[in-house]
Amino acid sequence: MASNQDKLEVDLEKIISNSVNRFNGLLDNLSKLSNSKINDILWKLRADLELLIIEFKFVLEKENKTERWQTSFKEALKGTSSKQKAVITLEGYRKSDQEIQTIFKKKPEQSFRYFWKLKETISSILSAFPVQKITWSNGEMKKTSEDVFKI
Repeated sequence: MASNQDKLEVDLEKIISNSVNRFNGLLDNLSKLSNSKINDILWKLRADLELLIIEFKFVLEKENKTERWQTSFKEALKGTSSKQKAVITLEGYRKSDQEIQTIFKKKPEQSFRYFWKLKETISSILSAFPVQKITWSNGEMKKTSEDVFKI
């Protein structure tokens, strides 16, 4: 009979696989999706990564404190509201499911760091994919959808 720790690791492998495949699927389809849809997918992925990180901390028996490498990464992290720069930044995190699974099995701490950095990076580039644009007209703020085109 498998121990609870083994079951947690198997569950974690499934969550990792799902997260990596969703992220890579997003990268593959970025040019086909509206900013609103990208924003929605990124928010959901970020939330799932937050839960994944909690699972990692439990499996790795980590304390819930900020480590030096996390502080350094956050200080160096540069967000952007440029879609082009955001896409390049996200592409830098592209890894295959098999590559991530191998890292997880051999060096789970490194896998934890990858997902934590990806979560923080997603947070820093969300403004590049706005849900709605705001314009001023006659002294009033109006929200416009990006799907409306002027002809």
